[in-house]
Amino acid sequence: MAESIQVVAFMGGELRAAGPELVPGEAVLALPLSRLIAKMVRVAEGEDPVAVASPVLAALSPFPDEPLTVSCETVRETDRGRVVLAAALPESASDDIADALDAAKLSVTRIDALALGELRGLWSKLSGGRTDVRRLVLLSGADCLSLFVLDDDQPTAVRAIAPEGDLRREVVLSLLEAEDFGGPNALAEIVAVGDVAADGLEAFAPVRRVDPGVDATAMALAGVAERAADPSSLDVLPAAWREVLEETRFKAKLKKFLAVSGGIWALVMLVLFGVPFAFGLLTDYQRGLSREKGHASEYRKVVATREKVKLVQKYSDHSHGLLETMKAVSEWLPVDPETGKAEVVLTTWTYNRKSGDEGVEATVEFECESDSDEALYTFQEDLEKKSEFFTSARFDANGVRETSGRSSGRWKAKLVCGYRAGEEAR
Repeated sequence: MAESIQVVAFMGGELRAAGPELVPGEAVLALPLSRLIAKMVRVAEGEDPVAVASPVLAALSPFPDEPLTVSCETVRETDRGRVVLAAALPESASDDIADALDAAKLSVTRIDALALGELRGLWSKLSGGRTDVRRLVLLSGADCLSLFVLDDDQPTAVRAIAPEGDLRREVVLSLLEAEDFGGPNALAEIVAVGDVAADGLEAFAPVRRVDPGVDATAMALAGVAERAADPSSLDVLPAAWREVLEETRFKAKLKKFLAVSGGIWALVMLVLFGVPFAFGLLTDYQRGLSREKGHASEYRKVVATREKVKLVQKYSDHSHGLLETMKAVSEWLPVDPETGKAEVVLTTWTYNRKSGDEGVEATVEFECESDSDEALYTFQEDLEKKSEFFTSARFDANGVRETSGRSSGRWKAKLVCGYRAGEEAR
């Protein structure tokens, strides 16, 4: 994971970072287990984990009509298949998280469970020297109590318990779920991390308390940062959030591109206008020498310099050049009034320029695509009737046609626009 990416946690209704303050930009988000829908799932050899887990999580979702972006993390592989931890974040229950991220100007690159990061940091302290046993782990938190039933290093049950929930009842349900998923196995111990109130749980198994030794939140964020470096770890970033991330990254790249383009444009203008000016000064200087000395050789130098100046001036006027033509086309791109996005996308561009006795004749040909044929017709009509730049704008012989294959449902066409620059554009 890049060093510039920070890890933040949403706890107690607010965002917290490992550092002293939140830095606007991209970040990995860690959420309490109570915000996620999580379940242990067995996947047979050759099956798609997401396809298997999606109906299971959909049945647990409080929003049955909302599609879930399911993520699966493999915790064990056997000859018969895999054991995966499947999880998803319901978008309908995350409006407060989105508002907090917008206020902090943060773009989320991936979302993980905060409890998994803490579990990673405590892993060496959980075994207590004993392996191949079933243990129940309780992790405290500001939003919920996270419960894991582990068979050696494999989770068999995952549950988030509300602060006001019945802990004994939830423990019983978790043990039943673990027995149904991993088979019968006696509970060896209950591991209570930090200040978990484990009173009354001695009836199930001996209770062993573990002191994290450091700030549990900082340890959990460090664990999430380590997990984020592994692309196979859990990432429950909803599809809509991922689209927002890609759009934000595109806008950032566009700003950099425009900044570089502006510098290049300034350099080009300096060359186009500075060189003729310098040649003009040189011509005046040579003309003065010719008057002072009256030598034929000096006169010929002045004539040669004058011809060079005329040649540069001939090509220094780019009022109808390629860049201005692209600007004239871009000004008439149809824009969706609701989203502010262009409804027509330009895919190819061909610029032709020819000098003649009557001036400069030029044509520009470009292919464009849109989700509707109406946008393409509107675009062509605006260029031909409203634009003062072009003398003509027409579709080629193929006209407006619907695309095929994966892009089916989109329309494309090729536009040919022409104009005459006149004598000043020579």
